[in-house]
Amino acid sequence: MKNIFTNSELAHTYANQSQQRGRTSSGSFYFEGKTIYSYGQHFPIANIVTNDKGEEVMLFTYRNYSNTTSKQISIVRSATRQYKKIYCHTPKGNHSTNFDNWLKLAKQQAEKLKKAKKPELYLNELNRLNSEVSEYTQFFSLEIPQYLISVLSIKDKNEYLQYESKAVEFAKIEEAKRLKEQKKKFKEDIKKWFNLETSRLYTTYKYDFLRINDNRIETTQAVQIPLAIGKKLYELIRDNKLSVGDKVLNYSVNEIGKEIKIGCHTFKQSYLLKFGSQLS
Repeated sequence: MKNIFTNSELAHTYANQSQQRGRTSSGSFYFEGKTIYSYGQHFPIANIVTNDKGEEVMLFTYRNYSNTTSKQISIVRSATRQYKKIYCHTPKGNHSTNFDNWLKLAKQQAEKLKKAKKPELYLNELNRLNSEVSEYTQFFSLEIPQYLISVLSIKDKNEYLQYESKAVEFAKIEEAKRLKEQKKKFKEDIKKWFNLETSRLYTTYKYDFLRINDNRIETTQAVQIPLAIGKKLYELIRDNKLSVGDKVLNYSVNEIGKEIKIGCHTFKQSYLLKFGSQLS
């Protein structure tokens, strides 16, 4: 089976879903299953999804990035004309991420009403965003968050000024909702990670975690550590012999206390001691 394609071939192979994966020779443009990416999983261009009613659409990013990514987006759009498309910020992500980015765009347009000589330009854009959000939420049978409705429904300068005066209150509501969604997503994703269903944890969380997989220790950031090194690290922490500047593989120990920071990883010391006790 062919796995390396030209840009055009790759997009058409993805659109036809005739195989599970493929990439270009540089590896910067590739697909896995129903999602096609530009330069990595941080930038999904499109994702084929099915809702609870069995309806299939293609979620398609409205973002642009580099010239190369923009060209790849154009190629995918052209090769997937057979799909109904719904546009959003991140085709493979949680709903709150997309809602937050629509909110950002809506705020930018609404703020321009304060000094606008032609407010209809910005009101038209708010209406367009409202249509985009409505199509997305209808497909997934979701309600549009109230904090987003409050911006999308602005009709003139005075309504924006009223919204602006309550911005702090809205921000608190948004933050509380974001944290709730993030906590829920983390619980789902960390469970999958511990069950070896995923290779790393993409959900943002302030601490990292470890698991044993065959004869190695793996971190939630996909770093692999031989068991022998893991045991040695545990013993150093247990015996208070770990020092700032020590190395774990190529990572430096940057902080030791209730939290131990090793490279870009942050662990609770109590967690490392509990995990390490399994290795003795």
